[in-house]
Parts: sequence; C-alpha cells; structure tokens
Amino acid sequence: MLRYWRIWLLLVVILGSAFAIGFTERRSGVEVLYVTRDSPAFRTLEQGMIISGVNNNQISNLDDWEMYTKEVSGPVKITADNREYSFFVNDTLGIETQPVERFNLDFGLDLRGGTRIILKPKDNATRDVIEQVIGTLQTRINIYGLKEIKFFPVESPDGWHVQIEATGLSSDVVNDLLTSKGTFEAKISKPVELRGGKGKIQLLANEYDIEVLNETVIVEGLEVPDNGSFVLEDIEFELSNRTSNQILLMGSVYRGDDIELIYTDPQHSGLVPQGSFYRFYFTVLVSSDGAERFAKVTSGTPSQIDLNSGEYFLKDTRIFLYLDNDLQSTLRIASSLGGQAYSTPQIEGGRETREAALEEKMRLQTILRSGSLPVTMETSSISIISPTLGSNFIGSAMIAALVAGVVVVLIIFIRYRSFKVGIPLVLTGLSEAVIILGLSASGTFDSAIWFGVLFVNIIIISLAWWKLRESDTSAWIGAMLIPLLGLMSWNIDLPAIGGIIAAIGVGVDQMVVIADETLGGRRITKKIYSIRERIGKAFFIIFTAAATTTAALLPLLFVAAGVFIRGFVITTIVGILTGILITRPAYAKIVELSSEKMKREE
Repeated sequence: MLRYWRIWLLLVVILGSAFAIGFTERRSGVEVLYVTRDSPAFRTLEQGMIISGVNNNQISNLDDWEMYTKEVSGPVKITADNREYSFFVNDTLGIETQPVERFNLDFGLDLRGGTRIILKPKDNATRDVIEQVIGTLQTRINIYGLKEIKFFPVESPDGWHVQIEATGLSSDVVNDLLTSKGTFEAKISKPVELRGGKGKIQLLANEYDIEVLNETVIVEGLEVPDNGSFVLEDIEFELSNRTSNQILLMGSVYRGDDIELIYTDPQHSGLVPQGSFYRFYFTVLVSSDGAERFAKVTSGTPSQIDLNSGEYFLKDTRIFLYLDNDLQSTLRIASSLGGQAYSTPQIEGGRETREAALEEKMRLQTILRSGSLPVTMETSSISIISPTLGSNFIGSAMIAALVAGVVVVLIIFIRYRSFKVGIPLVLTGLSEAVIILGLSASGTFDSAIWFGVLFVNIIIISLAWWKLRESDTSAWIGAMLIPLLGLMSWNIDLPAIGGIIAAIGVGVDQMVVIADETLGGRRITKKIYSIRERIGKAFFIIFTAAATTTAALLPLLFVAAGVFIRGFVITTIVGILTGILITRPAYAKIVELSSEKMKREE
C-alpha cells in the first residue's frame, strides 16, 4: 500500500478540500445581508449571521422569512446563530437577507448577488471630487482587507454620487469606514495662570499677553468670545474654560496632513487585555511642523507628580486625539516632553472583546493611512443586487464539465484502447477543481482541517522516505505548501471560474503528455527507456510549462486592472501548483501501474 503514497497524498488533500467546502454541512435559515441604520437590530445583528427563527416560527428559507416578517411590528424575537434577540419594531425591521449557502464558498456578485449602496456628498461635488472620494475609499478597503467591492461614479439630478456594489458588506463597514470623512486632529490643553486678571501665553521663547477685562478675554488686543478661537504662530487656540485664576486653552497641534506614517509593527502597535476589556494602541509619526507646534503648546507648563505612579506629568495638560470630531484618546503628557518637538503620539482605545478591539484598531489605522475624504459622504439608498449569471449557472457548468470529461475519455480510449488511462485522467482533472475550491473556501474550521491535512501528509511522505526512499523535494513542498494555501480564501466569481477552467485545461494537457510519454512513447520508439525515465521526460515538459505560465501571470496581480482579474490569476496559479505538486505525480503513478500491467499482459 505504501508504494501508492503519491495517490494517498492526493486522496488526503481531496478529503480535506471536501470538508473545507462543507460537503458534510446542512444549514437552513436565511443569512443576514445588511442591517440598515434605522433598524432596531442595528449594531446587534451582523452581516453573515444565520437567522433560524422569528417569534418562535422556524425559518428555513427566504419564503419563510418573508411570510413571518412581512407585517411584523411591536415586540419581535429573532433567533440568529442559535441565540435569541428581542427587538421592538416601529416602522421597519430593516434587515435584508439572502439564502444560506450550503457550502463555505464566497461567491461573487455575478453568482450570488449582493448589496448596492449609493453614497451622496452632503455638499455639492463635481465628478473630479467624486473620483478622489473613490480613490480614497479603494485605498481603505485594500488596507482593511475587504474583497470584491466595486465603486462607480454615478450622476443623478441632484449631482454626482458614489455607487458601491459588494458581497458581504456590513452596515458597520459602511457607517464606520466608507462614510467616515477621516478628519484627524490632535489638541493639547494649555493652562495659563492669571494674576490680577492678566497672564502670559508662552510659546517657546515668545510670550503673548492675555487678560480678562469685564468678563471679556483679550489676547494681544483682540477680544475673544467664550468658546471662541484665535491663532498664534500658526496654532489655533480655543477658549475651553476659565476661572478667576486660570484660563484653559486648547491648542491644535496635529492635523490630518501632518500624518506621515501609521506604525503597525509589534514594537509600536498592539493589543493588551486589561480587566474586563481589551486596550489597543498604535503610534503615529507626524511631520516636523506638527512636532514644532507640540513643542510650542507644551512649553512653559509646570510639572506635577502623580502620587499613584510617582511619575511627573505636565500640570493640567493632556493631549486629545479626534477623528471626525469624535474623541478617540486622551493621554497625559510626561514632563520630560514639555517644550520638546514630539513627533510620535500614541492612539489608544478599548473594547469589550478582543475581536472588537482588533476591528476598531484596524478601522482607525485604515482611515488615518488613507487620509480624509474631500467631502463628507452619507448613505442615500440601499438595494439588493440579483445575481447576473443566475442560480443555474453552476449546474450548467457542471453538466458542461461532465460532457467534456466523456469526450476526453473517448479520445483517450481511441488513442490507447484502454479506459484505465482515460477515466483516471478525467477524475484527476475533476479532483483539481475540488481542491481549488477547497483551498478558496472560508469555513469556521478551515485552520483545523488544513493543519490536519498537513499533519497526515507529513506522516505519509515521511514513511515513503523511510521505507521506500522515494520522496523528493517537490513531494515535500507539495505535501506542506498545498495545505498551507488552504489558509487563504478568495471569492469565486466569473474570473475565478475562468481560472479553474484554465487550470483544468492545462492539467488535462499535461496528463496527456504523461500518458503519451509513458504509453505512446514505449510503443513507437526502439530505444529502451524505463517507465521512470519516460515519466521524468514528461515532468520536465510539465515543470517548464508551469514555470513559464506562472511567471506570465504574476505581474497581472500588480497592474491597475489586477483587481478585476485577481480571481483568475490566483485560481490559475493555485491550480498550477496543485497540479505539478499533487495531482500530476499521482496520475503519473496511476499510469506507471497501468503501463506495468500492460507490459505483463504482452
């Protein structure tokens, strides 16, 4: 049995792919596609949850969902992901759903449909401005790691808008990431002591007069109303608070255009559990101008000891970090930083769960790295996109593949007068499709499945080396690399299906080369080659073709149009790697056994 170790590798990978795709899972219900802002379930139910019940009525499909929610109002109980939630519905339930996928495959817009969202600017915007908005939003989704989101500028009677088409786009992403303008600002509180109603605003070596006269604040002869602002040395100050002995100013030191780098490395970014919540932090590198404003605002402020920590901080001075006017972090300033050019402020925050903290940290980093939008956007409308290729497309494709397989078997039979070569060829080709789909799947237990496959593969190939001395470098690479590729996931859209077809087509061609070199070559040449020598010649051709094809495809991932054909490129390359490392060697072993049997029969 061990002499068939290459075939065993193929069978283990196929089995892992079947589990990853979810052939054994049977799920009923409807999947949450989108939750509108005015829904009572907003920020409670999330995209991807499976709803299985409404008011103690079982939900098996969309028909059940529409029947039990058509005129629902008042108290409503919804069972989602096996947990019951209670809501009170006034006007609308506001939950868009779609059928539950039986398999763990992320189908694209063409195959499954999705959500269409129209974002409109709060102020009138030209097409050039909307194009800038789209560029910034595309940067955000790339950094954030979202998949298959398309942006289009659209014109309507009230101006230019942004149209978004996507699968699996949650309302949180729309509200917190795509419609967030991303205006960053850091302010520092600066206390100014008053004596007899007069004081000095110190900015490094310069001092400016400030006084309170008849309840009116006067700065360098200019009257400043309560909560008003003024500018000194390119720094905007706001009157925050005042008493008889002190005026508290808020100086703007950092702005969005001061951000030069968002640190994501472990030394400057991280997540720390603290009691019942998780604290996240990351460092921002700002410009020298921002650092100079920091030095000016913090200069001249006395220090004060913290009795709890024993450390010295600037008295009544903190740095406040804002994003879209929402306070994100409030941090004390060490006394050693007073009057110093400080260019690496740290943004902090906290959430109740680790996942929520990581998501919020990633959201803030994404917005700050992408920059602010030129205009403020808001959601105008939300609609559901029907799949353009229809629900019968995959079934039709499977029938076409079956017909093609029968034709290949007949041609191989005519050439070699044996079904023992043609049938394994077709089955091996189909197994490649299963493996590619399994590697692209994104199920809950993906990591466990593929690490299990990796473990079994290592055992098989180690036994082959120990007992038979047959394993080689490519076998070791295939046994470990292919399961590790299963930790990836990508959308199965129309380009990806094209990649699967291309990979299978290349695979059939290469397996024909293996069969012809092994069986046909033996019959037409007088020179005697061993079976392994003939297979070796075939694999030289196969590896050369695979290398040139992969080299030609890789640059397509980095061109401007790569986002539209990424599925094709990834699927084709993964198919090629699967073929040359797993399926072709297994088929070669099958052909070798058939050749030996045919030789014995002669």
